Amino acid sequence: MQMQQRRSTAAIATLVFSAMLAVTASSAAPAIAKTNSYTAATPTPAFPTFVHLPADQAAHPDARQEWWYVIGHVEAHGHRFGYEVTIGGGKQPQAIVSITDKTSGTYYTKSQSYPLDQTTFSTTELDVRTPSATLSGPMDEMRLHATLPAGQIDLTLSAKGPALYNNGTGLMPFLGGTSYYYSLPSLATRGTLKVNDRTYPVTGQSWLDRQWGTWDWSTMRKWTWMPLQLSNGDRVNLWDLFAEGTEFSYATVLRPDGTHQIVAVNPLADTTSGYWTSATTGNRYGTRWTVNIPALEASLTVVARPQGQERVGTFGGTYEGAASVTGQYRGKPVTGQTYVEQNGNWR
Repeated sequence: MQMQQRRSTAAIATLVFSAMLAVTASSAAPAIAKTNSYTAATPTPAFPTFVHLPADQAAHPDARQEWWYVIGHVEAHGHRFGYEVTIGGGKQPQAIVSITDKTSGTYYTKSQSYPLDQTTFSTTELDVRTPSATLSGPMDEMRLHATLPAGQIDLTLSAKGPALYNNGTGLMPFLGGTSYYYSLPSLATRGTLKVNDRTYPVTGQSWLDRQWGTWDWSTMRKWTWMPLQLSNGDRVNLWDLFAEGTEFSYATVLRPDGTHQIVAVNPLADTTSGYWTSATTGNRYGTRWTVNIPALEASLTVVARPQGQERVGTFGGTYEGAASVTGQYRGKPVTGQTYVEQNGNWR
């Protein structure tokens, strides 16, 4: 019954998505929605919210696809790192773990699929476990543990501020189906990173994405995705997606007060440069972008370093690059950090 009710709301979310993007594309004033944060009691959102926290931290075994995806930027006494951990559920559980040593310019990654009997996914709370990566606990004290041959990640993630509901509702049309999708974009992070037998006590910021739904991978050509954490406190979930013969370029913006905006983004292809070709897969990826968002008076330069941050897993090569952000935003200078995910071959 729950899944049937959710499918019936997909049409509503599609209409909301289309209407909000249409308003944004035709007007300098972007669509704005006040949605409920996970700390709020009983707010009244301008648009319906289809994600319910903390319940939707847990697994949804009736979904065709589901993921928990965490990226972060941490440091130890000036030594800077990025990390990424992806845990996939469903019929083919997998874990993908990566560490980027920003200071030395080195990158380490491992991808592994597992039989169902080697994994557990709780349907009542956040507790997802594979042999190489686990994520569990309440939003203000999540524990992340992951291993790869070059090192180990042991972190505590504490959500601060409101949650981000992609599309302003937490439900969007995606790859021939629908996706429930929220982010915890401001996670205070502490713990240790072990790299090449050296353990670093680290602190910093992380971002968690949670998706589940009914999409069809065969409809995807390629995409670029960026979770921008900006110095003014705004969080920007940005997509440039090529699917079913159409390009969708938009972002969901979360302000510190919980207000959401859906804004059009100029297509990234014409401003992508710094191309790098993987010797492993032959895929070509960009490593430098100019992100223009007219409604926000934003022109941002995003640079991934080092260039070679490709992970190889079930779906072939995917770029997962720790990156810096500089530029103008709402008419003022801004800096920030992000990861850039490129799925597909950017030739």
